[in-house]
Amino acid sequence: MTFFADIQNKELMHSTLRRERKGFYNSDELVRQAGTPDVAPFEILASCSIIAAVNSSEKFTEALDSPTRAIYLLMGTPLTLPDMLARARDRSKVCLVNIDFLEGLSRDRHAVEFLAAHHVDGVVSTRFETLKAAHTLGLITVQRTFAIDSAAVTAVLRCLAQFLPDAIEVLPAMAAPKVALRLGNTYPSLKIIGGGLIENVKEIEDLLATGIHSVSVSDERLWLI
Repeated sequence: MTFFADIQNKELMHSTLRRERKGFYNSDELVRQAGTPDVAPFEILASCSIIAAVNSSEKFTEALDSPTRAIYLLMGTPLTLPDMLARARDRSKVCLVNIDFLEGLSRDRHAVEFLAAHHVDGVVSTRFETLKAAHTLGLITVQRTFAIDSAAVTAVLRCLAQFLPDAIEVLPAMAAPKVALRLGNTYPSLKIIGGGLIENVKEIEDLLATGIHSVSVSDERLWLI
């Protein structure tokens, strides 16, 4: 089944997902405002083949209008983030923030609490201590890692032994299948996301065909589902 032929099946899956959490959260049920998805955010994220990676306010607006149901915010300040998160929630988008890219916020627990107070769905970071804080607040956690060589992948394994996030984003995306092979046996429930240097639909199809769960893409032309 091709990437495009799979679209209808994914939409059917979206409609049958249940509201109950399935072990990805450890906090009480969050109160969602009207207009937000009636399923747990991680379930939506896990069913998204493409995540829109946004690094400007213009692209954020385009992501809101795109078919993809998940957004990575790679920008923002304490002044702009509350409005952006509210807009994403109103459009039924699952919104994760890469805390390493934010301006005006550190990467400590207080920053994570600020994001949680404004109803962010999850946190992306290279720092497992930051992700630990996000986990205790019931947020989706995605560890971002650069698989530049075998030593880097070994370092990831050491980090995962200390804290297991909900997902790991591997950069560049083309390295994700190899990393998945090394992690799959030890961490079978860990979701693998490929990010970076994706240029066309064929590359997305090839990555998903290897078993990668999803890809994060900054090119708005590829925000197809």
